Amino acid sequence: MVKCNEDRFTPEQKLKFDLRHYPVRPHVGVGGVICWKDYVVIVKRKYNPNKGKWAIPGGHLKLGERASDGALRECMEETGLFLEVGELASVIDKIDYDSNGKIEYHYVLCDYWMIIPNAESFKEPPRLIPQSDVIDARFVHFEELSNYELTPTVKKLFINLKIFK
Repeated sequence: MVKCNEDRFTPEQKLKFDLRHYPVRPHVGVGGVICWKDYVVIVKRKYNPNKGKWAIPGGHLKLGERASDGALRECMEETGLFLEVGELASVIDKIDYDSNGKIEYHYVLCDYWMIIPNAESFKEPPRLIPQSDVIDARFVHFEELSNYELTPTVKKLFINLKIFK
């Protein structure tokens, strides 16, 4: 894993160049699809964009960090699970416009399959411990996903991966 050098910037410098709301450039988001049998992990977002909606665990890629390492870090931080990173699952563009047609959010989302070591030996899904910037984390059966208010990009991801209809 490459050590990130984000700490060399002051908070003021980060704010000047890292505007997420009404950005001057796209941002890279990373996430993970964590499955156990016919269940998938979803987390309830604490912050915008899509505050209060359900998504896969994920967050922002740090400067100097490989996308797969960032996805793994974010997934472990938000779920409390020990995981291994698998193959790239999907790349999705998220571009949200405000009522005036101005770009409010622009992300390129790189999502990876996450592997729970020895998952086949578990009789029940592993215990999730929601942390950092999520309100809740759950294993949800594929057939029950329609009962949750999923973010548009996660709906698209799950449809592409044939997890959700």
